[in-house]
Amino acid sequence: MKPLIVTGTSSDPYHNLAVEETLLKTSCGRRILYLWQNEKTVVIGRHQDAKAECDLTKMEEDGVKLSKRISGGGAVYHDMGNMNFTFIAPRGLLSVDEDFEIISEAVKAFGIETCRTGNNDLGVASTGAKFSGSAFYQSGPDENSPCFHHGTILCSCDIDKMVQYLTPPSNKLERHGVQSVRARVTNLSLEIRDVKESIIKEFEKRFGEADRAGEEAADPSMVETAMKRLSSQEWLFSI
Repeated sequence: MKPLIVTGTSSDPYHNLAVEETLLKTSCGRRILYLWQNEKTVVIGRHQDAKAECDLTKMEEDGVKLSKRISGGGAVYHDMGNMNFTFIAPRGLLSVDEDFEIISEAVKAFGIETCRTGNNDLGVASTGAKFSGSAFYQSGPDENSPCFHHGTILCSCDIDKMVQYLTPPSNKLERHGVQSVRARVTNLSLEIRDVKESIIKEFEKRFGEADRAGEEAADPSMVETAMKRLSSQEWLFSI
């Protein structure tokens, strides 16, 4: 079966996360790359407490949405200067190292060398500053269970806003300081469309020519059902 590349056009986080979840559930052993963007959103991990991880008052004042993904990991800020990637495959085929190699080669095409700055992060080799963080989800324990690896790529994200909306636990602030947090992340200063095309090129180089589709590839009724759950107060504020 040929791999599938899905390019999202919506900037609504609940819709995009619902598309991601639907593609996962209906992947049927197929390898999928999903590329998408959210407009002004804080996305927290499945087990995080929104009230502890972000400034909800400031977010409401500025029209920033709160969303929660089904994977673990920490809180992140998305805007249209950030691109999100999702690699979907059966557990036996999904390789995080391979995914990172695709991202690294895609960025290297623009003369930027990368490095692993943690198990889940990529940084710019010359500075060590992080431009990509990621998280993982597996639907079951066996080798055929569909899984995904998803993450961010900061191209021209408003990092000052990111610092305003995210409120990490006090021990992290004491250890790093707000200025240090700002200094530890960076933008690639690249156009989203160029990075997207480069990732697609590297994905097909690795896995072969892929079918192309928009987000309509995800079953609309399943997306609608997932959206209702993912945007509910019960989901957003559960711990």
